[in-house]
Amino acid sequence: MELTFRAYTGEDLPELMEIWNDILEDGVAFPGTELYELPEFAAMLEEQSAVTCMFQDGSLAGYYILHPNNIGRCSHVANASYAMKKEFRGRGLGKHLVEHSLSLAAELGFRGMQFNAVVAGNTAALKIYRGAGFQTVGVIPGGFLLKNGVYSDMYILYRPLAEQQQ
Repeated sequence: MELTFRAYTGEDLPELMEIWNDILEDGVAFPGTELYELPEFAAMLEEQSAVTCMFQDGSLAGYYILHPNNIGRCSHVANASYAMKKEFRGRGLGKHLVEHSLSLAAELGFRGMQFNAVVAGNTAALKIYRGAGFQTVGVIPGGFLLKNGVYSDMYILYRPLAEQQQ
Protein backbone atom coordinates (compact mmCIF):
# COMPACT_ATOMS: atom_id res chain seq x y z
CA MET A 1 0.00 0.00 0.00
CA GLU A 2 1.42 3.33 -1.07
CA LEU A 3 0.12 6.53 0.56
CA THR A 4 0.91 9.87 -1.01
CA PHE A 5 -0.14 13.39 -0.04
CA ARG A 6 -0.42 16.56 -2.08
CA ALA A 7 -2.19 19.89 -2.02
CA TYR A 8 -5.53 19.87 -3.81
CA THR A 9 -5.92 21.29 -7.30
CA GLY A 10 -8.95 22.61 -9.15
CA GLU A 11 -9.30 19.24 -10.86
CA ASP A 12 -9.94 17.63 -7.45
CA LEU A 13 -12.84 19.93 -6.56
CA PRO A 14 -15.79 17.82 -7.78
CA GLU A 15 -14.56 14.68 -6.02
CA LEU A 16 -13.68 16.56 -2.81
CA MET A 17 -17.13 18.16 -2.77
CA GLU A 18 -18.80 14.79 -3.31
CA ILE A 19 -16.94 13.32 -0.32
CA TRP A 20 -17.80 16.34 1.88
CA ASN A 21 -21.47 16.31 0.86
CA ASP A 22 -21.65 12.57 1.50
CA ILE A 23 -20.56 13.21 5.10
CA LEU A 24 -23.08 16.04 5.43
CA GLU A 25 -25.84 13.73 4.17
CA ASP A 26 -24.92 11.11 6.78
CA GLY A 27 -25.67 13.74 9.45
CA VAL A 28 -23.51 12.21 12.18
CA ALA A 29 -20.17 14.04 12.06
CA PHE A 30 -20.10 17.45 10.34
CA PRO A 31 -22.27 20.29 11.67
CA GLY A 32 -23.51 21.59 8.31
CA THR A 33 -26.92 20.68 6.98
CA GLU A 34 -26.87 22.25 3.51
CA LEU A 35 -25.04 20.46 0.71
CA TYR A 36 -22.46 22.45 -1.21
CA GLU A 37 -22.60 23.51 -4.84
CA LEU A 38 -19.25 23.75 -6.61
CA PRO A 39 -18.75 27.56 -6.48
CA GLU A 40 -19.43 27.76 -2.73
CA PHE A 41 -17.31 24.69 -2.03
CA ALA A 42 -14.40 26.10 -4.04
CA ALA A 43 -14.68 29.38 -2.12
CA MET A 44 -14.65 27.52 1.22
CA LEU A 45 -11.50 25.62 0.25
CA GLU A 46 -9.77 28.82 -0.88
CA GLU A 47 -10.21 30.22 2.65
CA GLN A 48 -8.20 27.38 4.21
CA SER A 49 -4.55 27.51 5.25
CA ALA A 50 -4.14 24.12 3.55
CA VAL A 51 -6.21 21.48 1.78
CA THR A 52 -4.29 18.24 1.49
CA CYS A 53 -5.39 15.13 -0.40
CA MET A 54 -4.33 11.61 0.53
CA PHE A 55 -4.06 8.96 -2.16
CA GLN A 56 -3.82 5.22 -1.64
CA ASP A 57 -2.19 3.51 -4.59
CA GLY A 58 -3.10 6.49 -6.78
CA SER A 59 -6.78 6.74 -5.78
CA LEU A 60 -8.11 9.64 -3.74
CA ALA A 61 -8.94 8.18 -0.32
CA GLY A 62 -9.55 11.34 1.70
CA TYR A 63 -8.38 14.81 2.56
CA TYR A 64 -8.22 17.40 5.29
CA ILE A 65 -8.72 21.12 5.55
CA LEU A 66 -6.57 23.12 7.96
CA HIS A 67 -7.06 26.67 9.22
CA PRO A 68 -6.80 28.81 12.36
CA ASN A 69 -9.37 27.83 14.97
CA ASN A 70 -10.09 31.49 15.66
CA ILE A 71 -8.86 34.97 14.77
CA GLY A 72 -6.27 37.38 16.12
CA ARG A 73 -4.89 36.41 19.52
CA CYS A 74 -6.21 32.86 19.09
CA SER A 75 -4.98 32.28 15.54
CA HIS A 76 -1.93 30.31 16.68
CA VAL A 77 -4.21 27.32 17.40
CA ALA A 78 -5.18 25.29 14.34
CA ASN A 79 -8.37 23.44 13.52
CA ALA A 80 -8.82 20.69 10.96
CA SER A 81 -11.60 18.64 9.43
CA TYR A 82 -11.06 15.24 7.86
CA ALA A 83 -13.07 13.71 5.04
CA MET A 84 -12.62 10.08 4.02
CA LYS A 85 -14.30 8.41 1.06
CA LYS A 86 -16.69 5.74 2.32
CA GLU A 87 -14.98 2.90 0.51
CA PHE A 88 -11.68 3.76 2.24
CA ARG A 89 -13.08 3.93 5.77
CA GLY A 90 -12.20 1.22 8.27
CA ARG A 91 -8.75 0.62 6.75
CA GLY A 92 -6.76 2.54 9.35
CA LEU A 93 -6.04 5.40 6.97
CA GLY A 94 -7.53 8.18 9.12
CA LYS A 95 -4.53 8.19 11.43
CA HIS A 96 -2.31 9.08 8.47
CA LEU A 97 -4.49 12.09 7.61
CA VAL A 98 -4.34 13.27 11.22
CA GLU A 99 -0.57 12.74 11.52
CA HIS A 100 0.03 14.61 8.26
CA SER A 101 -2.17 17.52 9.35
CA LEU A 102 -0.38 17.81 12.69
CA SER A 103 2.98 17.91 10.96
CA LEU A 104 1.83 20.52 8.43
CA ALA A 105 0.18 22.62 11.15
CA ALA A 106 3.48 22.70 13.06
CA GLU A 107 5.35 23.61 9.85
CA LEU A 108 2.90 26.49 9.32
CA GLY A 109 3.69 27.81 12.81
CA PHE A 110 0.59 26.72 14.71
CA ARG A 111 1.24 25.96 18.38
CA GLY A 112 -1.70 23.64 18.95
CA MET A 113 -4.65 21.89 17.32
CA GLN A 114 -8.20 22.12 18.63
CA PHE A 115 -11.33 20.28 17.56
CA ASN A 116 -14.52 22.04 18.60
CA ALA A 117 -17.25 19.50 17.95
CA VAL A 118 -16.27 15.83 17.88
CA VAL A 119 -19.50 13.85 18.14
CA ALA A 120 -19.46 11.35 21.01
CA GLY A 121 -20.63 8.56 18.72
CA ASN A 122 -17.76 9.10 16.28
CA THR A 123 -15.71 6.44 18.05
CA ALA A 124 -13.35 5.80 15.13
CA ALA A 125 -12.30 9.47 15.04
CA LEU A 126 -12.02 9.68 18.81
CA LYS A 127 -9.73 6.63 18.85
CA ILE A 128 -7.50 8.22 16.20
CA TYR A 129 -7.42 11.61 17.93
CA ARG A 130 -6.66 10.19 21.37
CA GLY A 131 -3.99 7.95 19.83
CA ALA A 132 -2.42 11.10 18.34
CA GLY A 133 -2.20 12.72 21.78
CA PHE A 134 -5.38 14.79 21.90
CA GLN A 135 -6.98 15.37 25.29
CA THR A 136 -10.66 16.02 25.90
CA VAL A 137 -10.83 19.51 27.39
CA GLY A 138 -14.58 19.94 27.36
CA VAL A 139 -17.93 18.27 26.82
CA ILE A 140 -21.01 19.98 25.41
CA PRO A 141 -23.97 17.87 26.61
CA GLY A 142 -26.43 17.43 23.75
CA GLY A 143 -24.39 19.83 21.61
CA PHE A 144 -24.81 18.00 18.31
CA LEU A 145 -28.11 17.29 16.61
CA LEU A 146 -27.85 14.01 14.71
CA LYS A 147 -29.76 13.60 11.44
CA ASN A 148 -32.21 11.24 13.19
CA GLY A 149 -33.26 14.03 15.59
CA VAL A 150 -31.35 12.74 18.62
CA TYR A 151 -29.06 15.14 20.51
CA SER A 152 -25.57 13.79 21.13
CA ASP A 153 -22.80 15.01 23.36
CA MET A 154 -19.82 16.49 21.60
CA TYR A 155 -16.26 16.91 22.76
CA ILE A 156 -13.70 19.67 22.51
CA LEU A 157 -10.23 18.18 22.03
CA TYR A 158 -6.81 19.83 22.15
CA ARG A 159 -3.22 18.88 21.54
CA PRO A 160 -0.15 21.13 21.72
CA LEU A 161 2.12 21.17 18.67
CA ALA A 162 5.01 23.11 20.15
CA GLU A 163 6.49 23.28 23.61
CA GLN A 164 4.28 25.70 25.52
CA GLN A 165 6.02 28.86 26.74
CA GLN A 166 4.96 31.02 29.65
